[in-house]
Amino acid sequence: MKPTLILTLCILTSAISLAQEKREILADIKSKYLLIRELVDNNTLRQYYSDYTCEESLEKGTLIFYYNSRELKHIIHEYIQGYVSYKDEYYIWDDQLFFEFSTHKVKYKDYEKNKKKRIEKVDVILTLEERFYFHEFEPIKCQFKDFETRSNRTKNLKTNYVRNQITDCNQANKFIEKYNVLLAYPYNNLTLPTKGIS
Repeated sequence: MKPTLILTLCILTSAISLAQEKREILADIKSKYLLIRELVDNNTLRQYYSDYTCEESLEKGTLIFYYNSRELKHIIHEYIQGYVSYKDEYYIWDDQLFFEFSTHKVKYKDYEKNKKKRIEKVDVILTLEERFYFHEFEPIKCQFKDFETRSNRTKNLKTNYVRNQITDCNQANKFIEKYNVLLAYPYNNLTLPTKGIS
């Protein structure tokens, strides 16, 4: 065989192998995510939470840590800055971050003409969702979607009906840094939640 044909076959075989490995990793991430979601939704994991206020940035937020025995499985960080509310969720398996899901909602007012040609004020929520899939702290897939809801519409888009778009993983390191900051949060500042907190 010619050397170029052999080289081409080697590269093709390697690419197919890497694609198959990535699919297996993503399938593993999905199964771990679904298991943790089921444990959270069934209120099986121990929860510890803390509210905080950051006076410099006027940020207010809540942290919730979910544990299975002593193993951290899930962190929710919700906070508000101005008209934007943030919810960052971190999914952990064997002390490794494997999935990060963020929802950012921007609320504002807009004006539109109604059917009677009168101008009316409309409440608008612009939602941005980001998903980062990690393997050994390296991003392997990154997605986002955005959509808006308007108070004057009877049918608004829901997240399930908006396609994810593949994006570069520039933001992934920011979430790994935030995750590491949250891991360093003083354990003694956390309390058990009262009933009604999910």
